[in-house]
Amino acid sequence: MPKQRSTCTRCSMKRQKCDRQTPCSRCVQNKEAHLCTTEWTNGYNPAVHRKYPRKSVPPTPQSSTGEVNGAQIPHVNPQAWSSLPNSGPGLPLHLLPQVPEGAFIPSIEPHDQSKLPNPSSTNVDFVTYGRSDVADVSMGTLLQEKEAYARKEALMEKTLNQNRTKTCMDDALTNSFSPAAQSVEVFHLQSLLPHKYQVLRMVDYHDRCMSYWTGGIYHAPSFRKSLLEAYGESDEIDLRDHDWRWAALLFSILSGAMIGSPEADSAAWGFSDSDKLKLSRAWGNAQVSCLHLGDYASRHHIYSVQSILNMHTSEHLVGSTKEWAAYQAASTVIARGLGLHKLGRHPDDGKSPLEMTAEQKDALLQREVGRRVWNALSAQDWLCSTSQGMYSLQKRHFSSLPPGHFDEETMMPVRDDNTPTYTHISNYLHEIAYTLVRYLDDMLDAPDLSAKYHVVLRYDAIMRAMPLEKIPKFLDPRTPYNPAWPQWTAWARRSYQASSAHKIIMIHQSFLGKSFKDPRFMYSRWACLSSAKIIIEAMDKRHPEEPQWWVEQAFVVTAGLCLGLDLFHRSESDAESTEHQTWLEKAIKILEQWPTSSVAAHGIRLLTSLLQEYTKKLGGSKPDSRPGSISFPHNIAPQALAAEASETPVDTTPQSDPIDHEPWANADYDVDMLVFEDLLDGLPMQTGLDNNAFYESMLSLTNPF
Repeated sequence: MPKQRSTCTRCSMKRQKCDRQTPCSRCVQNKEAHLCTTEWTNGYNPAVHRKYPRKSVPPTPQSSTGEVNGAQIPHVNPQAWSSLPNSGPGLPLHLLPQVPEGAFIPSIEPHDQSKLPNPSSTNVDFVTYGRSDVADVSMGTLLQEKEAYARKEALMEKTLNQNRTKTCMDDALTNSFSPAAQSVEVFHLQSLLPHKYQVLRMVDYHDRCMSYWTGGIYHAPSFRKSLLEAYGESDEIDLRDHDWRWAALLFSILSGAMIGSPEADSAAWGFSDSDKLKLSRAWGNAQVSCLHLGDYASRHHIYSVQSILNMHTSEHLVGSTKEWAAYQAASTVIARGLGLHKLGRHPDDGKSPLEMTAEQKDALLQREVGRRVWNALSAQDWLCSTSQGMYSLQKRHFSSLPPGHFDEETMMPVRDDNTPTYTHISNYLHEIAYTLVRYLDDMLDAPDLSAKYHVVLRYDAIMRAMPLEKIPKFLDPRTPYNPAWPQWTAWARRSYQASSAHKIIMIHQSFLGKSFKDPRFMYSRWACLSSAKIIIEAMDKRHPEEPQWWVEQAFVVTAGLCLGLDLFHRSESDAESTEHQTWLEKAIKILEQWPTSSVAAHGIRLLTSLLQEYTKKLGGSKPDSRPGSISFPHNIAPQALAAEASETPVDTTPQSDPIDHEPWANADYDVDMLVFEDLLDGLPMQTGLDNNAFYESMLSLTNPF
């Protein structure tokens, strides 16, 4: 009985030593463990698979009947062999079957055609024999076969040598960590989860008080249900038993709820004020780790996009702005991979959930959540367009409809805009964002300064008309407030009043510096100053139980900058000088309400320095002869301030002494920038303020959404 084969086919064909393991070490090293086998595809063929081919026999004259050394060789049907793809043109020579001269070649009779390789075969192991797969040597075919092999549980268990139930830890695609590092990271993530009742209360708070701001990008009732199922009867969640991308969404919700909630709420959950920044940053980092453990970049899932979008509620407050921007770009790619940009009209869109089956209801929910996510992605991209001078998503490149208006619990359609829903807010914000995109395009097309200012005036009128014509009724201050509405509607009313004023500043920002010197642009000066006062007045009416939003803090800083710069272009006898100084002091006091926010701390530094310089100017004190007597660190972007705040509390009390120089990170600035063109010229150079450092610091602050 012949000895059972122990050398794998891959090593045999490559004429290399095999350690005869399953899989062998060479196949594992070459990342071909899924192809390692001792079985020849379609059986062993000595003409092709012989390890040491015989020496070639010297050619001898052959008769037409195929006689060699007196032996009768059957006639070979050339048409039959030409049907094999190996004889086709264009293939590399090393892929062609090497048949030694004088070797026995059997004839192929018509009744043996069934034994020919199947042209439709998709076996990736085409090196071992002249199979038809050679005709389709494409990346798609190879990757498809590789994934098919990877899905075979038995082979994977042999390769990974696992003797326990498979969990997410066993995923072969999780390559971001070594096995040892992965085990340590999972243990660390597990230790970061707070107690069950704390998790449930924070998730509930995020749903009631914060989901409206992101437009309901995740369905809170469904997430709450999945969270309760994950806990079951236990008081702990074993993260290894759940999707890491789902865990990333959980940590992003915890991080946002912790940093966004008022101190009274977080204290009721059992957390001290000193824990807020530390835990929010730790949970934000845990979210990123979960994304990598779930291999989010190659295994696309809507959980990944939702968790990244939800980072927006906390990352700017704790200072990880640039990190969020990088992940946001990745989330757009993932959303496209999921087809969220192609969620057009569906036959079931107009139906009532009462008329649908359970499957139809689930499909409706998935479509609407997908539309909400894409709506949020495109709006955030467009809202940055005026500050960055560009945008990535073209409206003509996607066909997704705006999300519909539904009751979150029952998914029953809401027919009027007097009933508050998350999507009423997000759709209105989307219209504002698209208006800014059109403004940018028209500004880029304008040939000269005069034409550009006409564009500014035209969009000033458009932006002022939007709160009067297109705003949902429950957000309109002219509509009487209904106490039966959710609590967040009162907060959203005030926030969108400040947001509308801020968009006017965004429209005029490129002409604000020119307006201090050229009377042709005086309207821009008035528009920015009046909008700044509206912002400060609206934020001064903020309810103490509201969550904090970095956007609103950035609104206040922007308003204070406009008023502070105007002070340097007025005489001391001007009555408005005293008024604007009072407004500026009020802006600083408003920012002092958020001691844990890097955006607020950054703004306090800027506005306090402006106020100090103006006070020196009024007192007639001579500026320090040293350049930049009140200079800023090279990087006072939110992420740098957040790093400092992690070690020492941010002192928001105005100091009379100049700000000391401190070592900071590389001089790179926040991607969300409010580009006030020509403000460097607008700030008088005779002041003691380091204009270059101030200008860079101001640019690093905002373009809030």
